[in-house]
Amino acid sequence: MSEFVVALEDGVLSLRWARGVRITHALAVEAAAALRALSDGQILPLLVLMRGIEGLTLKTRLGMNAYRGFSIVALIGDSPVDEVLAGFAHNSSTPTRYFTSETDAMSWIRSHASFSGDNDKTTVQQHGHS
Repeated sequence: MSEFVVALEDGVLSLRWARGVRITHALAVEAAAALRALSDGQILPLLVLMRGIEGLTLKTRLGMNAYRGFSIVALIGDSPVDEVLAGFAHNSSTPTRYFTSETDAMSWIRSHASFSGDNDKTTVQQHGHS
């Protein structure tokens, strides 16, 4: 099973973490590199599906808060635990919000002033152990 899947669709990057994954700094750096490769140097919005992740290390949270490679970030979870885990993002240098609905998250991204949505290609990559 892949630890994460990254995609670019209609100008929005997405990162889908596998349920049960513990996100280490090394794994987060790998995901950021995969997203950067998909974005081709553009600063794009990011949709993060974090439903059921096991946790994030402190070094991971600090690194994610400092990273400036995205215009805005929508975190999506489906439980109170996910919401608590997403709480680290309150200190992010990038505008970030937590949602329980992917539709609501995409509406927020599309309403954001920096979203252009002019990239109509779709690319998907799986990463991690099979």
